[in-house]
Amino acid sequence: MATNRRGTRRTGALTRASVRRGSGQRPPRPDAEEGEGTTGRLRFAKSPTAWLLGILLAVVTVTFQDVLAASVKTILPLDRVPDRFSPQNAIDVVEVKDVKDIGYYVVRDAGGAGSDADRKIIEEISSGGSWREGRKAVDAGNAEWMITVQGRASQQVRITDIVPVLEGGKCGKPLGGSLAHFPSQGVLDVIPLELEVDAPRPRLKISGKEAKDAKPFFTGPDAKHITLNQNETEAFIIHATASTGHCRWRYRVHYEVGGGTAEMTISGPGGKPFELTARMTDASAYRKVYFPSFDCLPSGPPPSHGWYEQTGAEYARDRRSGKVPPCPKS
Repeated sequence: MATNRRGTRRTGALTRASVRRGSGQRPPRPDAEEGEGTTGRLRFAKSPTAWLLGILLAVVTVTFQDVLAASVKTILPLDRVPDRFSPQNAIDVVEVKDVKDIGYYVVRDAGGAGSDADRKIIEEISSGGSWREGRKAVDAGNAEWMITVQGRASQQVRITDIVPVLEGGKCGKPLGGSLAHFPSQGVLDVIPLELEVDAPRPRLKISGKEAKDAKPFFTGPDAKHITLNQNETEAFIIHATASTGHCRWRYRVHYEVGGGTAEMTISGPGGKPFELTARMTDASAYRKVYFPSFDCLPSGPPPSHGWYEQTGAEYARDRRSGKVPPCPKS
């Protein structure tokens, strides 16, 4: 049957009603997504698998660092690899020991001539007792000290110089008191160095053949150095002499480690400075002179205590000719 109702045309365009109501599912809010993601990450971090992976990663990292360090050490020189020790702690002073075999000592002034203090210290010297601890006597003319050092760093330490540093910057007048001539310790086979401590610029030297032509050890065209590997020890004897003054000093050690430079100080026993005095040119200035039987020609039975005693004036008189005099009567 015919009808006059107009047909509806569908265009597919959005109408205000469709826009207002919306026909599709709304997208989730960003806040909700972020919360869900964070919760997931926390859940993963707390899982045993995550902890196991973290431990394995740490082990692999440490192993890689050790392998890399070992590889670098095989390529680079030992003294160019940074060290875990502080450069200031790369060397240990193991021992500082008096090894003077025989020589002269000055007993400091302590009372009058022939005092009990004199006799006590002379007995300690002649018997090899610990007379140095009280510093009651000082080496006269020469001294010999053996210094033993040890390397602590895992890389090689190179000692480039050892410089004597005088207390007060200079030596004083020779000490007076009593003069003693006695044996002390024995000398060992180590690096022999020489030091003229009261020279204008004292430096460590090494003697040439027949103890002649001493040359600087650490400086000059023939400069040498001392190397120390980890836990390696090295000993050297410093034979110091003084001809004009009374000197007190320490040693400043310059060295290289891990590609850098550092310094340290070596002192005498008990942290005190080394000490040496020149012998006075006129023996009559000494209060007393003590000497062993081999320092004179025997003329009778030796003294019971093993050493002779004279005043400084008597000692100077008997040796004025330059010849060995007869032993005084005890």
